[in-house]
Amino acid sequence: MCAAQGIAAESPQEAHWRFRGLGAESPVLRFSRAKTAKCAQILIVEDAFLKLNIAANGGKRPLVIPLVCFTLTLPLLFTPADNKIYDLFLRALPSLTEHEQVYVLTLDDDSISYAGGFPFRREVMADVVVLLRELGAGSITIDLNYLDESPERLDREYAGEVFSRYLDAGFTRINETAARLIDGLSAGSIRRGENEIYRSEFLALNGAVRLELEQSLEYLTRNVDEYFARALAFSGCSWLTLTMIGREHVLSGARIPEPDGAALALLESRFALNVKAAADKKTPEMAGLMPAIYKLLRRAAGAGFVNAAADPDGIRRRIDLLARYRGNYYGHLALTGMRGLLGNPDIEVSDGEIVLKNARINGTAKNIRIPRTEDGSILLKWPKKSFYDYRLISLLELIQHTIIEKVFAENLGLMNSSGFFTVWEKDGQNPWELFNLAESLRAEGAGIESWLEVRKNFFEAAGDFLEGPYRGRILEMVKGDTETPVYVEELFLAARQQLQRMRDIRAGLAGLDGTFCVIGADATSMTDNGITPFEENYPNVGIYAVMANMLLSQEFLDDAPLPVSVFLALVFSFGIALLTGRLATGKSIPAGACALALLSGLSLLYFYGTKQYVGLALPLASSSLTFLAVLVINFLGTSRAKTFLHMAFSRYLSPVIIGEIIANPDKLNLGGEKREMTALFTDIQGFSGISEQLDPVQLVRLLNRYLTAMSNIIMEKLGTIDKYEGDAIIAFFGAPVYRGDHAALVCRSALGIKKAEQELNALIIKENLSPSPLFTRIGINTGEMVVGNMGAENKMDYTIMGSAVNLASRLEGVNKQYHTGILISEYTKEKAGDEFICRGLDRVRVVGIKAPVRLYELLGLRDETGKETAQYLAAWEKALGLFEKGSFEMAEKLFRVLTEKAPQDRTALRYAQRCREYISSPPGVWDGIINLTEK
Repeated sequence: MCAAQGIAAESPQEAHWRFRGLGAESPVLRFSRAKTAKCAQILIVEDAFLKLNIAANGGKRPLVIPLVCFTLTLPLLFTPADNKIYDLFLRALPSLTEHEQVYVLTLDDDSISYAGGFPFRREVMADVVVLLRELGAGSITIDLNYLDESPERLDREYAGEVFSRYLDAGFTRINETAARLIDGLSAGSIRRGENEIYRSEFLALNGAVRLELEQSLEYLTRNVDEYFARALAFSGCSWLTLTMIGREHVLSGARIPEPDGAALALLESRFALNVKAAADKKTPEMAGLMPAIYKLLRRAAGAGFVNAAADPDGIRRRIDLLARYRGNYYGHLALTGMRGLLGNPDIEVSDGEIVLKNARINGTAKNIRIPRTEDGSILLKWPKKSFYDYRLISLLELIQHTIIEKVFAENLGLMNSSGFFTVWEKDGQNPWELFNLAESLRAEGAGIESWLEVRKNFFEAAGDFLEGPYRGRILEMVKGDTETPVYVEELFLAARQQLQRMRDIRAGLAGLDGTFCVIGADATSMTDNGITPFEENYPNVGIYAVMANMLLSQEFLDDAPLPVSVFLALVFSFGIALLTGRLATGKSIPAGACALALLSGLSLLYFYGTKQYVGLALPLASSSLTFLAVLVINFLGTSRAKTFLHMAFSRYLSPVIIGEIIANPDKLNLGGEKREMTALFTDIQGFSGISEQLDPVQLVRLLNRYLTAMSNIIMEKLGTIDKYEGDAIIAFFGAPVYRGDHAALVCRSALGIKKAEQELNALIIKENLSPSPLFTRIGINTGEMVVGNMGAENKMDYTIMGSAVNLASRLEGVNKQYHTGILISEYTKEKAGDEFICRGLDRVRVVGIKAPVRLYELLGLRDETGKETAQYLAAWEKALGLFEKGSFEMAEKLFRVLTEKAPQDRTALRYAQRCREYISSPPGVWDGIINLTEK
């Protein structure tokens, strides 16, 4: 639409005088100069024609358009397209409130490695569960499937290290005691009557060693499932997993997993929920169920299913809180694990919601209403942060505590067998006795409160013994011995360090009292990750923490019924059709865009306020398609109106009058606007001499070839060509359409011009277009400029003005003084960014501009610059710094070295020459600023 039409060819003589600045323009130049103004005027004409067209038909559009568009987009109602919009809306909500009562305990790589590798040992998990109970955990939810029994096994590491150490230590003590008795009897140091005492002590030592070995034998082989089961029962608040099997997950003809009779009876009697259902048709009925092994399941406080299927696009957005199996309701592990902390509320369920009746939160009873989506699931309100920013605790800390405690107990046993506790003077049992009492209570499954009291006394007694006066008393007793004091010191030191490490761990875990603790995998060997709207590799154990926090904060999400989306789609489609159909193009486009934005904004505000998502895919698609359809019809009507006007009025009215009828006067007003832009000025060095050696035809051919190539580069980089002045090009970037990267675009254009210049020179030599190669000087500056239609009311140009424009013009000429090709100002360098390599030059005052400005030579793109160039520029900056400080002799040496490295660098040669001039004739007061007197 903006092609040049009807431009008459000019004679060679006219072309010659025009390029000398005295005559008309060539077709190429005239087209480029008028291009922007013509395009703008045509758009104005189209807008006026559309007004006339709408006026002619009364603005009526058939209402069948929105109806057809609605029908075409209706299938979106039954696709997951809304999920993507929902994900975006979710980011607008405040992040989920996190409570101090919810913790995630991760079974990570360090935990597995420290506990003996993969698979993670159940006896270690048993000790962790008991320790968590001791630390006050209110609910221990274990998101690990125990579907198979573990065989009894020989602990080779224990047998090879710990047990052998017990054997060596025990028999060493017996041998040493026996040797001392024999030596004493032989030497006569044992008096008559003391034999019985020593005999009793020896037998007691033998019995203690035997007891230690018997206790150690228990660990050589262990029924780890039974050990784990006793720990689950002892904790009284541990929850295991169920895996529900839907019919859609069972292959045709395959056997459906089902629990055996004992497990099924246990599930139905203890773990099935007593749910009051009212017309519940949305809770899924499952075909099969796989529980944890019966030996563990019967000792747990409860169980819940762990199913959390992703949406069709692979993203987890929802879970089912309830599922049915064989007519009974079962809860998700997040619900069953939290239910105890909420006071075991009754559950009522309907298609619309799940209600926890009289749940207790912070001591207050209230009903927790959990809305169900259209498919019966619960939308998860994911926190807007990484999983690793949750309240996380690595199981490594707890595993370290349990292992350290075993070694600590061994050391207490050594102290006991060595008679250290004979100095114990406090009331009650010593630490070794309290430890064994606690272990007995745990093994017997005694009351947890009694065990907790004994454990508390044990740690207090251990601290009193290890940190009190007892070490000194024991050392006093063995004062004459040379070896025993060393043994006492080493044993006390090791025990104190172990006790302090356990204290540190317990202090760090003190916040677990009364909390919901979920244990889950976050190890590379146990990949259980999914995708959420906020994270692509999300450990699924976080689902339980999210659901627990939702229950405690009662922050739930919901979706609206499908008819609401249908209603919105119809209302906005018809509304947009009526609105945009009555407006001209210039107003219908923003009006339609505003209507679509209003639809999106209202939906977002509604979601923000009610936490209910209204499906936006159908309304948005239907309204957008209606909007586009109306625009197309408007456009076709405008084309017909143009044809009609030209045919009807061209015979009666002059083009000037028709232009006045259809033109928009606002677009043709004088004046402009101020904005930050970048200006580019180019000129061919010595072109006057070249033009004198060419006839007009040759000159036109050369210039057309040159200006076309350079203009294409500028326009490809989104620049606007202001005007041509002979061989010079004036262009600007950042208008009429503003771009924030205008400085970078100019720099890329300048580098492109210099590259094209090399290619053009090769062609010029080949085709003999010029007596000498062309060299383009380019000046670039960034700053505030005035841009707009300027001139007389009957003749205007879209151009730029301002001091920033003048500086760009001056920099083009300053290239002559520095022997450079592209000069940019410090403002352009700062705005263009770091993708370009520049060489710093002087701070100068150019003609007509008082403020000094730092000049830079634009050399190329940073990623295309080699190591040698970088080293050369570093040396240049050092030389320039010395020059500006007035160290001319040192600077001259460095510049001379640079000229030797790059003889073609005339800029370096120029600086070396200036240094010699300043050395012979000092400049007086030197501020490093150069006043340029030439344009």
